[in-house]
Amino acid sequence: MTTEAAIRHLRMDPKWADLIRDSYLDLDVFESAERFRSSAEFLQVARCIGAHLLQGRVLDLGAGNGIASWAFAKSGAKLVYALEPDPSNEIGRGAIQRLTAELPVRLIDAHGEQMPLPDEEVDVVYTRQVLHHTSDLQRVLQECARVLRSGGIFLACREHVVDNEQQLQAFLSSHPVHQLTGAENAYSLDEYLEAIRLAGLELEKALDPWDTVINAFPAVRTTEELERYPQTILKRRFGRIGALASLAPGVDSLVWRRIKRPSPGRLYSFLATKP
Repeated sequence: MTTEAAIRHLRMDPKWADLIRDSYLDLDVFESAERFRSSAEFLQVARCIGAHLLQGRVLDLGAGNGIASWAFAKSGAKLVYALEPDPSNEIGRGAIQRLTAELPVRLIDAHGEQMPLPDEEVDVVYTRQVLHHTSDLQRVLQECARVLRSGGIFLACREHVVDNEQQLQAFLSSHPVHQLTGAENAYSLDEYLEAIRLAGLELEKALDPWDTVINAFPAVRTTEELERYPQTILKRRFGRIGALASLAPGVDSLVWRRIKRPSPGRLYSFLATKP
């Protein structure tokens, strides 16, 4: 089954309604784009990119349905390259064309392993849930470094991480889209970090699943919710007693320790610069 067909299938089943909405895969791509741009996730992305966004050139690698390309263009980017090999009308280039028709967005039909862009063409390379799908992670990172100008920003968001083959299989077996398409994957943290290093990029931050709302969504939807998450967990599980227990010294740390236990397919984000 193609990814587009899989998403259509999941949209028809009410039990996956939250997953579809939280993945910004609603049939109304304009509504999805508006929600993404106003999300705490995109606010954090814009903060990571900083001044490089305003009047900058952004590569949205693996642009999907175009929600990030739209958000970057609406937020002041001079030009956005939306690179997406999927031609589909609902989650690929067809959706991007509809969404960004009046914006400074240039659609590119290509894969990350070989980008038809000049050297040092962009100020920002952004990916969202893309690198773990690549068959040649090192090659993609080398291409990202090639098209990025000196001093530019590389930001890879929400990448699935596993520690071993057992975790990979556990992650794949629980992933609803993978059950329909067989197209999911994940790498180890060391593999991501090594690919970034060998590409000549300098890692600034490797953000773990609970370092930022970028990764923690949809369990939390704001930075404030993230900060209060241990209290929320205790109250949800034990009611008023849990809420009172969360006020005791050291309880938050104990809860965080449990929350942060490595899980198969957990999400990381990576911020790097090109020297």
